[in-house]
Amino acid sequence: MKTAVQFFESELRKLAFDKDHHLELGDIRITQGMIDELSQRMQEMEKEQIMNAYKEGCSDSILDESTDEIRAEEYYNETYGDNK
Repeated sequence: MKTAVQFFESELRKLAFDKDHHLELGDIRITQGMIDELSQRMQEMEKEQIMNAYKEGCSDSILDESTDEIRAEEYYNETYGDNK
């Protein structure tokens, strides 16, 4: 599994070799729409990774696995806000 940062880096490197986005001297052309799409995907990945880490770190998760996802979602929303 890649972190959101690793994903972002790999996506930018793909663009560097794409003839439609490659400019001279290693520069790439990227649109606002592409930035928005990458940002959305990275935020989703980061949220999933944070929630998974929370679930793995819960000391009582073995006792109540049915609420792990709910508690992880609540933790994420309380810590980072619903809109992230």
